[in-house]
Amino acid sequence: MRKRIHYLPLFLLSLTTTFSQPQKTDSTKVYYEEPVVVTGTREGLSRKYVPASVTVVSSSELQSSGQLSLLDAVSEQVPDLFVSRRGVIGYGIDNPAGTISIRGLGGSPDTKVLVMIDGVPQFMGLYGHPLPDSYLSQDATRVEIIRGPASMLYGTNAMGGVINVITKKQEEEGWDYYGGTTNGSYNTQEYSLGTGYKDGRYNILVSGEHDQTDGHRPYSSFNTNDGYLNAGDKLNENLDLHLTGAVNKFRTYDPGPASAPLINTWYDVLRSTSSLSLDDKFAETDGSLKLFYNYGHHLIAGGFHSDDRNLGGVAYQNFRTSESDVVTVGADLQHYGGSAVDAATDYGRYYIDETGVYAMVEHFFLEHFMADAGARFVHNSVFGNQIVPSAGISWAANSQTTLKASVAKGYRNPSIGELYMFLPVENANLKPEDMWNYEIGLIETVSDQLGFDLTGFTANGTNLILVEGVYPNIQFTNSGTFRHKGIEFAGHYRPLTSLRIDANYSYVEPGEQTYTTPKHKAYIGLNYVYERTTVNLSMQHVAVLYGADGSQEPLPDYSCLDARISYQAFDFATIYLSGDNLLNSSYQTIFDYPMPGRTLFAGINCALR
Repeated sequence: MRKRIHYLPLFLLSLTTTFSQPQKTDSTKVYYEEPVVVTGTREGLSRKYVPASVTVVSSSELQSSGQLSLLDAVSEQVPDLFVSRRGVIGYGIDNPAGTISIRGLGGSPDTKVLVMIDGVPQFMGLYGHPLPDSYLSQDATRVEIIRGPASMLYGTNAMGGVINVITKKQEEEGWDYYGGTTNGSYNTQEYSLGTGYKDGRYNILVSGEHDQTDGHRPYSSFNTNDGYLNAGDKLNENLDLHLTGAVNKFRTYDPGPASAPLINTWYDVLRSTSSLSLDDKFAETDGSLKLFYNYGHHLIAGGFHSDDRNLGGVAYQNFRTSESDVVTVGADLQHYGGSAVDAATDYGRYYIDETGVYAMVEHFFLEHFMADAGARFVHNSVFGNQIVPSAGISWAANSQTTLKASVAKGYRNPSIGELYMFLPVENANLKPEDMWNYEIGLIETVSDQLGFDLTGFTANGTNLILVEGVYPNIQFTNSGTFRHKGIEFAGHYRPLTSLRIDANYSYVEPGEQTYTTPKHKAYIGLNYVYERTTVNLSMQHVAVLYGADGSQEPLPDYSCLDARISYQAFDFATIYLSGDNLLNSSYQTIFDYPMPGRTLFAGINCALR
């Protein structure tokens, strides 16, 4: 009789990842067999059965990357994920800095990729874009990325994909203390401090971080202070209660294009997020209920200031109806919006409500096949109703080879800014953008030392929001269509117990949507461990990149070599040296915003029990 296996695909709230037993370990990194993707139930199945394209970046990979910014570390290791930058650290809130693109979908405003923290959506309530400076590697235990639409599970903005930052919680009994500091080029400094405690059913973790840099150009400094809390209470063997919260306050400067520099153009931003969740787990059913509240206050040189909110709840329940079937039902509600004014204009106060209900069935059959299908019904207070379906199938042909295929619809609601506030181009009659994505994939495990993934996709979109007309008679309209296609590759090779090589490559043909979408993006990373010393080398190459749609504002191809050497000087302390762009390449990811040359950093991380 076939061993009972439950597959619960990437569902709302607690996208989490565990792994099978590790084959080899060292002091800084663990090498695993095929990862297991699980949901809030923490029951899982080998990733090869999941029809969607998923990448998991572990905490050790985040640390070993040597990158100071969370999204920089993630984008290196995920094919087709690209984030525009303009400095050493700090993205800012104005386009084009910090634009996130997956498979050519990101845009300006940057609203086609949904960022979440522990399954809670994170976007500016008025303009709909994520806030990259709010996502810190210090608070992350891993990051999970869905490449391709996930709107059936997560609703609006998950049109191009999802980035879910899974935060830390106290796992071990007793007290833990940790901290670290980094100092380097351009007076770049990072300081972090935290403590955690667990006693039986109760656990709590609190941490804080301060980052700053003078920047490599005049008026390009960045300064941020952050706090994080995660507290839990295991009420009984079936119920867990969790409270999480984070606050982030930063000031960033936009130095402007090199050909027309800006002076003292600053942005003060306060962001906070909080959530209360109750997770249940019984013999034949499990699920979660989560309530959340996000708030932001933005103040910009020149007099603009805004307040925005996003509050709501998400809930789901999984029912194992047989040995081979799981049925999941869920619902979510968001109430988002806010107000904005500047020296000359009161833009008003606006809110949008969106409610979604969905159901999905997963079914195993013929021993080696798994199929899933689901649909979401959405009601929006501005845009009305729509149905968002998805379906997929995977076939484990043998112990080494798995084939996958899926089809999914994605959508993105126009932001409040596009509807009412981006004067004079606002258009209250805009409709949601939507797309259909089709993909096939191969996962090949050649041996314990060698494995790779290969994915091909095509996506067709309609109702794309563009600006049309000649100033001053210009307006947002649903006048655009697109067809994107591409290939993604990711692999690893471990020739020695102490040496691991990771590589990825993506090719994207984005049509007219060339803004912040490299046609070619390649990465190779080496991790070598010798006793207490760990060496990480990585090279990223980007080619055929533009600073605007329509293949306008071409940017030079570039390659960046980064390195990090760490040494465990004591059981409780690790010191390290790192360098970015060691070849001192001249490059840009934003047109006319030159990136810094060679930058060097040194630091120490400590952990005590």
